[in-house]
Amino acid sequence: MDTDAYEKRQHWLWVTRPEFYLDENRDERAELDPSIAPDSDGWWTCHKDTHKGDFVLLYRTAPKSDIAYLIQATSDQYPIANDPAAQERGWSYGCEYQVLHKLVKPVTIGQLKAHDRLREWSPLRGSFQHGSFSIQTDDWVRLARLAGENDPSFAAVLEKNEGVAVTQRVIDEEALETALVNDLGRLKPFGYDLELYTDPVTGASGRQFFCKGNGGFIDLLCVDRSDGHFVVLELKVVMASTATFAQICNYVGFVKQNLSQDRGVIGVVISRGKDVKFEAASMVTDRVFQVDEKDLGFELQ
Repeated sequence: MDTDAYEKRQHWLWVTRPEFYLDENRDERAELDPSIAPDSDGWWTCHKDTHKGDFVLLYRTAPKSDIAYLIQATSDQYPIANDPAAQERGWSYGCEYQVLHKLVKPVTIGQLKAHDRLREWSPLRGSFQHGSFSIQTDDWVRLARLAGENDPSFAAVLEKNEGVAVTQRVIDEEALETALVNDLGRLKPFGYDLELYTDPVTGASGRQFFCKGNGGFIDLLCVDRSDGHFVVLELKVVMASTATFAQICNYVGFVKQNLSQDRGVIGVVISRGKDVKFEAASMVTDRVFQVDEKDLGFELQ
């Protein structure tokens, strides 16, 4: 698996209203059906950071209220402000696209709200009020797994086009998380004598600890028995990248601001190596560290 290319690829959620996914007869538009019109001859409004090759999930607002399509951007974004339709709706950027797959059974808003890790997903909490949202890697694989459970052919289409077994990656990350919860002593040789944090007020577990008001979940929030400091563990089954660095810095900052009460806070990324940008970024702080999965004795495939 080309993990570097995978980490660089962006993932988006596009939000569309019924006038764009239903025709005048209130049937689903043929141009969104990959078996009828696999190649688009037009553009779709997008974020200004969209690039050719990015993958997109299409969310349909009421009356459907679901994620029903997998799409790929087939061009970089370009200005569309001079297009009359774009001017009318205030759109600034568009890109060419291809519909790769239509889910036989879409992912419903009810499924998103019931999911233990996606229920606080920012687009959902914001009622999908914007036209596009960047999807973080962890949320992308969770959404892909939901879609694959609803429609087994989705996983095959995504793996064929994206070059990575997304469902397997989620299984691996959850297996790694469970293994560490059951044996945090694996980190003791690296200088971390950890126990899982439990919130003294709410009783919330440090596993998938929700950063209220900040968004996102800390994989494992721990306390070091030796000095009482907080340790944020971020788990990846790919190489740690600059996106990983930004993510764990965000979580460390949240804990420092909301929980630490003058106790120290550090972040430890457990991953399959680290790229040069992560290594360079981590050199400017003494709060972020990285440990290889293999050095902890894990051999996840």
